[in-house]
This record gives sequence, structure tokens and C-alpha cells, in this order.
Amino acid sequence: MTARATDVVVVGAGIVGCATAWECARRGLSVVLLDRGEVSGATTGLGEGNVLCSDKDAGPELALTVLGRALYAELEEIVGPAARIRRKGALIAHPDARTWAGEAARAERLRAAGVACSLLEGPDAVRAAEPELTGELLGALHVPGDLQCDPRAIARGLATRAAEAHGAEVRTGAEVAEVVVAGSRAVGVRLASGETLGAGAVVLAAGPWTRPLAEGLGIALPLEPRKGQLTRLLLPTPDERFLRHKVVDGSYLLSVTSAAAGREVSTVIETTHDGHLIVGSTRERCGFDPTVDRALEDEVRTRAARLVPEIAGLARDTAWVGFRPWLPDHLPAIGPAAQVEGLHLATGHEGAGIALGPITGRLIAGAIAGEPPPLDLTPFAPDRFAAVTP
Repeated sequence: MTARATDVVVVGAGIVGCATAWECARRGLSVVLLDRGEVSGATTGLGEGNVLCSDKDAGPELALTVLGRALYAELEEIVGPAARIRRKGALIAHPDARTWAGEAARAERLRAAGVACSLLEGPDAVRAAEPELTGELLGALHVPGDLQCDPRAIARGLATRAAEAHGAEVRTGAEVAEVVVAGSRAVGVRLASGETLGAGAVVLAAGPWTRPLAEGLGIALPLEPRKGQLTRLLLPTPDERFLRHKVVDGSYLLSVTSAAAGREVSTVIETTHDGHLIVGSTRERCGFDPTVDRALEDEVRTRAARLVPEIAGLARDTAWVGFRPWLPDHLPAIGPAAQVEGLHLATGHEGAGIALGPITGRLIAGAIAGEPPPLDLTPFAPDRFAAVTP
């Protein structure tokens, strides 16, 4: 059975797909948003909900993040209080001279890109900003504009608004088996159920699960799931101000940009909306392995306690795993596929999907609608891996 053709079919209902559906729908395009699970039921809902410029450096990703972070003022109006946006800022804390040595120069590059930031030199300056950081410190970079949010609520809010205000169709439990192509043009998708949905444009926004659909069309996309593990700890008395900022160990800057296949471990610490703590961060390219590693959990907690000693004595609540969509050059794939007309990719954001998801949706919808992009999208071209063997 072939359903009535729609303007745009979006595959994947995480924050990237929901933002794309919203942006297309508000431009007057008819939209069907599909997910094999629920809306925001996978990667989007499993992270810390951060929108950070503080962990970036000069280049295309930072330029895109600056635009993406600014978009959150608009998202707060669209979604309302459910977005739970907390503009608490971030501290990149440096106990190690090797990472601290380059921080002043990186701060200058951030400022040149439009990111307000300041150096806190010495432990006293850092503790004046964040009293719980009583471990050894050389200094920190303070980025006041960074924020925390509820990405699951934002994604669901955008999907709901797209449906209620603009007639978009949101279908969960709808697994896409393949993109349907006529000649060299994408004309819809075929579901695992056998149903075919016609479309003028198809957007692949299925996070780390995008690769098979792209490769089924001959598109080289060396996308991998980059596994991450987080632990939630309970404060004796819940207090969302226990830490005033997102706290990141400077070693994270090396971990996030590493292309190594092995495990990368660094430290991030943050209070949750209900006043407890999340600690991480880990990265490893090991496929879709959902196992929680208790030894790794202990290692992460030990590292975090070097910055915030009180963490060592907190009760464990739970730990979980998520899968970030990772590409080898650390940049997402955003835009039209050169060899398949009408096909657009929106994936590969790794750990920056919350920051970059809404702006990605705007860029994809703009491309479909024929709007000029607000920045050069060449570095994000989905076809840039065509000459590279995965």
C-alpha cells in the first residue's frame, strides 16, 4: 500500500528529527515524523542536557554551536517551562598543567568567535565561583552563557507543536526499512511493515542508527555509536545549587576530540533538575553494547572526587548507557546528499546533539525550502567521506 505523498518524511524522532519536523512544518510543508520507538526515546533522553560552547575550539563546530546556543531563547518560548532551561554557565577546571597551559589562548579564540568567557586564575578564584571544588586546581575557564535543559521535553514539545499547530503527522513504532529511490531521487520510505510513504524529500536523522539507511543508497557514512556511561548520585538533601555550574575537567577537551577506538575517561559533574548529581564522562567505540560497567563507574566517581571530594561519600542511585553518533572528523553530517536528490542527512553530532539539534533542524528545513544558510555548510557535507574507505 502506498500512502498519499507528503512534502517531507523525517526518519528519527530525537531532538534533531523533532526540530527538523517543526522547522519544516512551520514553513508550511506537510511533514511525517517517524520513529521505530517513542519520541525522544533513545540518545536524546539519555544525556545531561547540555548546550556548551565551553568545550569547543575555533572552527566549524564552534561557529555552528554559537548559532545553536542562541536558538535556545526561542525554544524556551516555544516549549515553555517544560524546557527547564538553566543558564548556569560552565567551568572548565584545570588540575593539570598540560591542559591549563593552552587555556588562555583557547579563551581568546572563543572570544573571537563571539563566546563570552573569562579565565579564573588560581584555586581561590575558582572556589569563589564554585565553592565545592576543593580539590587541587590551577585555574578554570568560565563560560557564563552555557546552559542545561530537558532535551526530551524539548523534542517532544517541538513534535507536539508541529502536529497541533501545523498538522504534522507523528508516527511512533514505525521502523523504516529503506529509502525508496526512483532514478537518482528519493521519493519516500518503506516501513518494516511493508507500507510505503511517498515524499518530496527524506531526512535521515536517526542518530547512530542512520548508517544502514545511508549505505543502502551507496552513501559512504563511517558513522559509529560512541558509547557513553553516566552515573547518578544522591545528595542527602536535594539542592540544584550544590554546584552552581556545569563542571568539566580540562582533560575532557582531549577526550572528546580523540579518534582512538579505545576507552576515553574524563570528568564532568552537574546537578540535576531535582537537585542530585550526574557524573561522567566516558567514550568508547564498541558498537551497541548496553552493558553498564561497574568498575568504570567506580573509576569515574574516583576521578570526580578529586575535584569535589564530597562525591566519594554520596549514595549511588543508578547508572546507564547511551550511544552518541560519531564521525571520524568530529563534525556532523548536515545537508543534502549529492548523489541522491531529495535526500538530506542530519546526524553525527556525537556529544553535542542537544546544542546542535535545533539549529540542524533549521538548516535542513531551510535547505528544503530553498533558503540561504546562515553559515558555510561545506565542512558538514554528508558526501565528504565518499573517497574514504570506512
